[in-house]
Amino acid sequence: MIRSGIRWLWAGQMVFFLSAWSLHAANPAGVNQVYEIPFEYKNHFILIKLTFQNVLPLTFIFDTGAETTLLTSLEIANLLDLTYEREIQIVGADLEAELSAFLVRNIHIQLGDVALPYQSILVLEEDVFHFNEYTGTQVHGILGSSTFRQFIVEIDYEDRLIRLYRPSDFRAPRNSERLDLEIHRSKPYLSTTVKPANGDEVTIKLLVDSGASLAMVIHPETNPNLSIPEKVVPGNIGMGLGGNLQGVLGIMPTIHLGKTQLHDVPVHFQEIRSMVDSVFLNNRNGILGNKVLERYTATFDYYRGVLYLQPNRLYKKEFPIDKSGMLVIASGPELKTFMVHAVLKESPAAKAGVRPGDIIVSINYSSFRFFDLDAIYRVLSRPEGKLIRLKLDRKGLKFRTEFRLEKLL
Repeated sequence: MIRSGIRWLWAGQMVFFLSAWSLHAANPAGVNQVYEIPFEYKNHFILIKLTFQNVLPLTFIFDTGAETTLLTSLEIANLLDLTYEREIQIVGADLEAELSAFLVRNIHIQLGDVALPYQSILVLEEDVFHFNEYTGTQVHGILGSSTFRQFIVEIDYEDRLIRLYRPSDFRAPRNSERLDLEIHRSKPYLSTTVKPANGDEVTIKLLVDSGASLAMVIHPETNPNLSIPEKVVPGNIGMGLGGNLQGVLGIMPTIHLGKTQLHDVPVHFQEIRSMVDSVFLNNRNGILGNKVLERYTATFDYYRGVLYLQPNRLYKKEFPIDKSGMLVIASGPELKTFMVHAVLKESPAAKAGVRPGDIIVSINYSSFRFFDLDAIYRVLSRPEGKLIRLKLDRKGLKFRTEFRLEKLL
């Protein structure tokens, strides 16, 4: 039921008026109390299990790059008979795609011992993100950063825990890099430097986005010194409100985060319209995602505008990069069917005859009953020269093919 008329908003400006949120612990607050929220980490997405409206167990993506919480299933909203206060037309970042969302207030969300009453959320009319396909598990929405902004938020990628501290109880972690943040509409922005292959160091501004399952996105037209590398391949960035986001994938030789440095980082280069950037991208040059953040314990102090980074055991490891040239997604009732979504021209997979739409029955003679998307991509990111043997199903016709992994960048 919709109680009032339509509002128009752009995706990057969504619901700035939904900021009067509150967070209450289920237990009385104590001295130096820490709230721990476990999460699953699937294909570089942080997945949190929660209870919605006290009755329904759901899974949401923890997303510091989103201002507000989104429920991507209109069916769930209708099942619970939620009252829609108004309809909002959201325009994608390409300024072309439009879809409807509905404002709902007074939603109760429970995260373990942490209760989040009286939440205002948006319900999407259509699920345009398709997180299920990219995570291999059912995902019902996005948990935005406004939910936790009055807390210090620590993401411990190794222990798979999010820890919430009250600002008065928090002590800066030892052996960590302290980086200044700009908090704009509850979202954290970081200024840092990168060293492109064909130029000098460049200072850039990045949205720190735990909802991005990649390492980094750069918008090259936002700075004349951010040129696209000579060697790139087409790269699927993900799904946005405007649909499939495309760009090219290249290598950034060096990224500085405080005194720490990361080398040979896979970076997506995506061109955007200048008018989009000036209106709601907050003059950022790109996005810093989970493939970088997962190499640290990342602590967000929204109260003081600080990000603490503590390197973990992944810090010095080489960034895994696909060497097959195929993008695999999960489908089917239980998300246990793995389908080739796209194949890069002239890649090892393409030369072996793999086509979009092929169903992978086995890889290196291992059945996918024991696999998930993470395992598949680990296999496809192995060292150059490794032999990959596939059994495929193409519209009922089963056949085998094989290829050796090659560096694409």
